[in-house]
Amino acid sequence: MQYSKQILAAALVSTLLVAPASARNAVMMPLPDKRIAVISEGDLEPASIGSYTVALYKDDGLIDYLGGGIFARDGSVFGDKGEPRVSFSDITGDGNPEMIIAKLTAGSGNYLDVDVLKLGDSTVERVLNFASDTKKDLLIEAKRAYSQQQQNLKKP
Repeated sequence: MQYSKQILAAALVSTLLVAPASARNAVMMPLPDKRIAVISEGDLEPASIGSYTVALYKDDGLIDYLGGGIFARDGSVFGDKGEPRVSFSDITGDGNPEMIIAKLTAGSGNYLDVDVLKLGDSTVERVLNFASDTKKDLLIEAKRAYSQQQQNLKKP
């Protein structure tokens, strides 16, 4: 009996030591073009700062990985109920909707760090990052910030 308890305890400890950390926040989201994106925050990172990933898949079977990107984050991509702060709109004017990800920063709960991501066939590229707040319309703010960025690029 004593021998069985020792074996059971050793098995339990070894299982805990080799078990992988599970994802804290991750969500599968259908894209406007019928592909699937998996959005997740970095495992083992603080809730208020770290990284997030956007992985593209052919379909919801998540077998055919197409590409993705890893981005720094100041704030959380996910709301209190676990829903991502994500929307889609054509910000760049190319006829294709970009993914807009708003990260709520730590502190007062009013400030957003916003990324506009262009989703290619096998790439995810950040085309814009700007600061906003929870009281403003993000789509209007994103279009304004993108227009300003393009004007700044044209200046000598």
